[in-house]
Amino acid sequence: MPEKINWNVVAQVMKGPSISAAASVEVDAYDKFQITLLDTVTQVVNLVPGGTISLLVINPKKPDEKLTYDLGGTDVKLDGPHILIGTGAVGLLGGVTSLSFTNNTGADATIEILIGRDATP
Repeated sequence: MPEKINWNVVAQVMKGPSISAAASVEVDAYDKFQITLLDTVTQVVNLVPGGTISLLVINPKKPDEKLTYDLGGTDVKLDGPHILIGTGAVGLLGGVTSLSFTNNTGADATIEILIGRDATP
């Protein structure tokens, strides 16, 4: 029986327009974990053992442009949560199954990760 992950997002301009969306994603399995990166440390995090990711949320407890992950040789700043919903959006990561996080913030950093995936490719 598939698992269901509900999501919703709202972006609103103060005293202006807003954009919102909400739906559910059905997945075979999900993983939720939290990692703590010591300052000045780079850590590889395995996202999935295999299968296709259809939802990925990377949420730093304290967003910072000096907290990054490597994507094909490019440092991607975690200056806010990264939320990829659907295989099209997650496909922008190029099929990675692990990410290398680097913390140069001057303090330990905590990152929450939620993954929805197909366990039976």
